[in-house]
Amino acid sequence: MKKAIHPLFVVLLGVATILGCSAKDDAQPSATTTSQPDNSWKEGLDEDVVKDLSQLSDADRVAALAQKVCPVSDKPLGSMGKPPKVTVEGQEVFLCCDGCEEEVRKDASKYLAKLKSN
Repeated sequence: MKKAIHPLFVVLLGVATILGCSAKDDAQPSATTTSQPDNSWKEGLDEDVVKDLSQLSDADRVAALAQKVCPVSDKPLGSMGKPPKVTVEGQEVFLCCDGCEEEVRKDASKYLAKLKSN
C-alpha cells in the first residue's frame, strides 16, 4: 500500500525552495554597493604630477599630498618624478628628487623644522 504525501509537506517544501533561492540572490553584490576609488586628490594638479604621485602607495600619496613641497628645494612633490621617501631622525620625509637627500641629511633639524612650520 502506498502512502500519500501530505499536502502541507508539499507547501513547506515549495516555500523553503523559494526562500532558499531568494537568499542566494541577496548574496550577490550589486553595482550600487561597490565603492569606487576616491580620485578627488587629482583635482587641480598638473597631469605629470598626478602621474608621478600615482606611483606611490595610497598611504604615501596621502602623506606626500599633506607635505606638498620638498623641504630642500620648495618644489612641489611630484614635479620632478616619483618623490623619494627618506627617513631622517625617525621621521619620513618626501623629497622632490634623489639629489636633495644629501642636503636633508646634512642639516636634518633645519629641514624637519621647516616641515613643521608649513
